Amino acid sequence: MDNNTILHSYQDWLKVQKMPAGKKKTLSAAVELFSRQGYNGTSTAQIAEKASISQATIFKYFKTKEELLSEIIEPLIPELKKEFLPKLKTYSKIEDVIHFIVQNRFRFLAQNADIIKIILQEILVNSGLRQSLMAAIQDTIIDDLKMQLSRLQNDNPNIVTYQEDCEVIRTGLGLLFAYFFQRFVLEISTQSEEKDLKCIEEQLIKLITTKV
Repeated sequence: MDNNTILHSYQDWLKVQKMPAGKKKTLSAAVELFSRQGYNGTSTAQIAEKASISQATIFKYFKTKEELLSEIIEPLIPELKKEFLPKLKTYSKIEDVIHFIVQNRFRFLAQNADIIKIILQEILVNSGLRQSLMAAIQDTIIDDLKMQLSRLQNDNPNIVTYQEDCEVIRTGLGLLFAYFFQRFVLEISTQSEEKDLKCIEEQLIKLITTKV
């Protein structure tokens, strides 16, 4: 499956998974309701009604609603780096690297908007989920990004060396998530997405090539 569309086509992904029909119906209904109403605003009774199953069927496969949420989010983690990092390694010029990261990762966020919205809502209030998700992201992609940043610093002497490489990575992710939040959570329209993303690219290039 294309790494950029795993959750955009979540229903298609579920269809090919080897799991009982009741479990598939539960996951499908939960994704739709969590993204629209929020995790806390959705009851298992509503999920059961949406899926046309009983609550007993839900609890047959998921001991708690939190376990259900975890199973929805779980497929996202390996998709964060599949194909992205190998392609990233093919770029050496800093402008090309930043352009690829901003365009590729925003497309990933946009195409997986329903699940990303669920995650953003929950990490603000669910410390357990936040810690486990951050640990998974650290293991999955942050360390690799730090290695790529070091490679770029060797190839591009104009790149500033920060005491903490994570500072640059956090800033870049922060800019992308802020723009995603504006577009898909607050639903603020834009006259030109292309110009908006170009502005983010310029901010990142300035950040890593200008000593503060």
